[in-house]
Amino acid sequence: MSIRRLWGRWGRWFAARPRLRVPLAVVLVLALGAGGWQAYARLTEDDDGPREWTKGPYGKAPAALGKTAPARPGEMVRRLNQVPEAVVGGLALYKDYTPDGIRLTARNVRTNRTYWEYGRDANLYGLEVGDELAVLWWHDGGLTAVDLRTGEPRWRAEAPRTSTDRHRSLVTNLHVTDRAVLVGSEEELWALSPADGKRRWRAAPPKGCEGWSPLDPPLALREVYVVEAGDCPDDPALDDDPQTDRMAQVGLDADTATVRWRFPHDAAIQPYLPANDTTLVLAPVRRDGGMAVTDVSGRRPGTRTLPFPDKERGRGATDHTLVAQADDDPGALRGYALDDGRRRWTHQAAKGSRFGQALVADGRVYVVEQPLQEAGWPPPAGPSRLLVLDAERGGLVYSMSLPELDRSGSGAEQQLEPSLAGDGVVAVSWSRFPGTGPDVLLLTDARP
Repeated sequence: MSIRRLWGRWGRWFAARPRLRVPLAVVLVLALGAGGWQAYARLTEDDDGPREWTKGPYGKAPAALGKTAPARPGEMVRRLNQVPEAVVGGLALYKDYTPDGIRLTARNVRTNRTYWEYGRDANLYGLEVGDELAVLWWHDGGLTAVDLRTGEPRWRAEAPRTSTDRHRSLVTNLHVTDRAVLVGSEEELWALSPADGKRRWRAAPPKGCEGWSPLDPPLALREVYVVEAGDCPDDPALDDDPQTDRMAQVGLDADTATVRWRFPHDAAIQPYLPANDTTLVLAPVRRDGGMAVTDVSGRRPGTRTLPFPDKERGRGATDHTLVAQADDDPGALRGYALDDGRRRWTHQAAKGSRFGQALVADGRVYVVEQPLQEAGWPPPAGPSRLLVLDAERGGLVYSMSLPELDRSGSGAEQQLEPSLAGDGVVAVSWSRFPGTGPDVLLLTDARP
């Protein structure tokens, strides 16, 4: 029977039954939708790769609660049972593992409703989130960049691999910036375009070094990316000191990947902290102690070593001040001047209280003042406060009393701390989550 004749019979049957037009139309649309979904699933579940899907976006993209970390976080947005991977704009991103693979969900910060969901039946190696993209890299060596506005993959690309193993992902570093997506193995570092994933440049380790190091992520400064290189026995820029592990900090031109400069990597566990677009701070310095302030604005980096107390660690830096905490003194925060190393301010916890680990963001210090804890014992119940300090002067900007967070199943050495701050919100949670699941407070600026 021809298509035209079949269509004519269907039209005459449909015309004689006007009450069935709407129900049958709905059934037809649903059937076509289901068929389309099944076709899409088949297209992404063939021999060429694992199945992936996107659900949403649902409605209009939510606006951010602010442009920076909140200065007066006195209003609770909501309580969560999972710390977000990131908060970007008005979206909170959550990563969940399923029996088959991975699911990335973007939720409205205000309502906690799902805005979009992306999933893939594959093993995830890691995730990094930027202002516009969430980049996932997989055990098979592939990368997928998911557009935060839609949840749809914007591009897919291959990651660099070692020449001795073509079947296993050996990505050791991934970092997402506005200018590029940096992805590297021990042998190569690539810069990919955020727009389409095309490679802009590739860089081998500098002369005298055997590989790129995965210890700390690259730092994006004004004109350079600062990357760690390791196993540099012939590097003339490095001192012959076994405590340096023969590692170097390398400045790569952001546009061409040309090596602009290098200097000895002198950190242990403590990472280098950016004070601004041209200054790096390391405190403490591993070999000789003290604080190293390195200016990388010129053709050669210039490092000044300043006094810095033993057993303290830098938490963050601003243009003029390093914020630090002591390992053996949880009751104080201190700020040190970057020009001469002198202590600029000290902020003491209230009597009978201690500080959790501080977070520095947008020129402010976020820290939770909480009851003292005896070594080896779970954290005691009691009132806690989130404090916001001026990072340059140490003065109290704002404080908020926190509700009691779920501590069921919590073990020793727990502390309340801010886990993220930016785009109008700050999140507070336990440093290591209780066995029954985390309890997270999401706070924003108090209404005037």
